[in-house]
Amino acid sequence: MPLAQTGLAVGSVSRFLRDLLTTTLTTVPPYFPVITVQRPQPIASGTSTHGRINLFLYEVEIDAAMRNIPLTPGSQPPLWVVLRYLMTAFDHTEESDTVESHDLLGMGMQVLLGVGDTLPPGNALSDNPEPLKLTFDQATPELLSRLMQGPDDKYRCSAAFQIRPVLIAEPLPVSGLQLVGVNYVLGTKIGLAGVHNFVLPSLGPQLTDIQPLSVELGDTLTLLGNGLNASGIMVHFGSALLTPNSQHSDALTVVVNGLDPAVMSAGNIPVSVTQTLASGLDIASGLLNVSLLPSVTAISIITISAVSAVNPDVFATIRLTGKLLGSKDDYVEFALVRNGEVAILLDTPDPAFTPPPDQTQQQFTFPSSAAIPPGTYFAVFRVNGQQAKQAFTLNMVA
Repeated sequence: MPLAQTGLAVGSVSRFLRDLLTTTLTTVPPYFPVITVQRPQPIASGTSTHGRINLFLYEVEIDAAMRNIPLTPGSQPPLWVVLRYLMTAFDHTEESDTVESHDLLGMGMQVLLGVGDTLPPGNALSDNPEPLKLTFDQATPELLSRLMQGPDDKYRCSAAFQIRPVLIAEPLPVSGLQLVGVNYVLGTKIGLAGVHNFVLPSLGPQLTDIQPLSVELGDTLTLLGNGLNASGIMVHFGSALLTPNSQHSDALTVVVNGLDPAVMSAGNIPVSVTQTLASGLDIASGLLNVSLLPSVTAISIITISAVSAVNPDVFATIRLTGKLLGSKDDYVEFALVRNGEVAILLDTPDPAFTPPPDQTQQQFTFPSSAAIPPGTYFAVFRVNGQQAKQAFTLNMVA
């Protein structure tokens, strides 16, 4: 509905409800009801041989929730109103408290249940900026008595409902909403001379996926998305800044290297892409996560002993060598597994060992009180929940 015609919106709602009920119910036997819009009072006797459903608009209320919502930012808010209706049914004798009238009232309520999905595309209300919502209200005796008071009116059982939010706006275009082809400075129409082709600025680099989801130092990471071939693209890998080694519009690759182990450790790492604009500002993509894994190159048994001459169970000190093996601030786990079961789990490094700043070594020890049976074990190592890919077996025999 054009802004200049929104003054007809209230009447359009009443017409729509009347036409909807007419189309749906006037061909439904056995009542074939007539639909009217007026006060809830009987019409002259003998003028109708069918039942009747009457709609009465009894209140127009300002929608408090949308009072300050403009059509465009910075413009004067229009009127958003709530229309409150009363629906009353009459039988063929114009009585409103018979079984026939109760049937008609229920049929009308059934039709209105789906009114939000009934607006046809060509309806004058179909382009209301906000979708119209119909909600049933409480039709209390106090409300009905207030609306039907007077010497010629009597209490009639009815159903109440509301429709919101209905727009009533000024007939002029809202502030900031100007027409193409009009020179508003001179007040003249310039037609196609006011139409200019323009290119929207880029939305910046966008990330949709990462492959693979787990990487070690030295691995190549592939980022998938849009706008990844622009100049000034850099990859933020946690706190590290990486330079792509190949770029395409929908993918780029980067080698995970040059990380500072004094700052970064293995774990769940956020990854994003930024583009530096000509103004010097950066525009960034969203974040995706990748698992940075520790790498174990060797595991050695530093010391190993049996509990006693009669107890062959062993206790030991074990050292790991590799990359990103954890610092004093990381949560590390070392487990020895045998026959599919964890024989021992250590989550505290050897207190007598100080991990080097470059995270290339880690050491664990367990005492005789935690000794394990001698034999061959499978070693598992994790840092911050990320498990190393390398598999090692240890012959735990004194």
